[in-house]
Amino acid sequence: MIFCLPFLMFQGRAQEAIDLYLETFPDAELLEVVHHPEGTEVQPLTRTGEQPNVQDTAAMETVVDRLPTLVATSQLRIGSQVLMLQDSLIEQAFDFTPSMSLSVVVDSDEDFDRIVHNLSAEGEYLMEPGDYDFAKNYAWVKDTFGVTWQVVLPSNAGAPAPGSVEDASPLQAPAWE
Repeated sequence: MIFCLPFLMFQGRAQEAIDLYLETFPDAELLEVVHHPEGTEVQPLTRTGEQPNVQDTAAMETVVDRLPTLVATSQLRIGSQVLMLQDSLIEQAFDFTPSMSLSVVVDSDEDFDRIVHNLSAEGEYLMEPGDYDFAKNYAWVKDTFGVTWQVVLPSNAGAPAPGSVEDASPLQAPAWE
């Protein structure tokens, strides 16, 4: 079987992101986290062709409850989607971009408000929360780490389910017309 998982590479702040996402999403679950040994540092970016002196420490220790260190690898489930998060051991010349967002579909005003509030607390809105043609409530948020999230409360959220199996789910992807 092949899996296609979003992979988020941070520059020293992956553990902070994991903590924020666990606090923000009501059903988030940390499936795995492997930290680099304490004292591991992010190396500066070198000229093209040079290899920095970075030891592969990913398999050295698995720790969940300890002081934050650099994350070698982790898997975090939000809803039915698993995300992989890690810290790069090499300082990168790039960061996250709004051209790639994670879309979260919620089924209540309370979930929408909490998620948007937590993600925007030290971030910024790319589109303010509001009622749009395609959703009862929608916001495009760039969080404090630069990851962008499109949070959607569909127009049909909370509506009584019609009789057919196909129509039974109150949550469906927005119909883009």
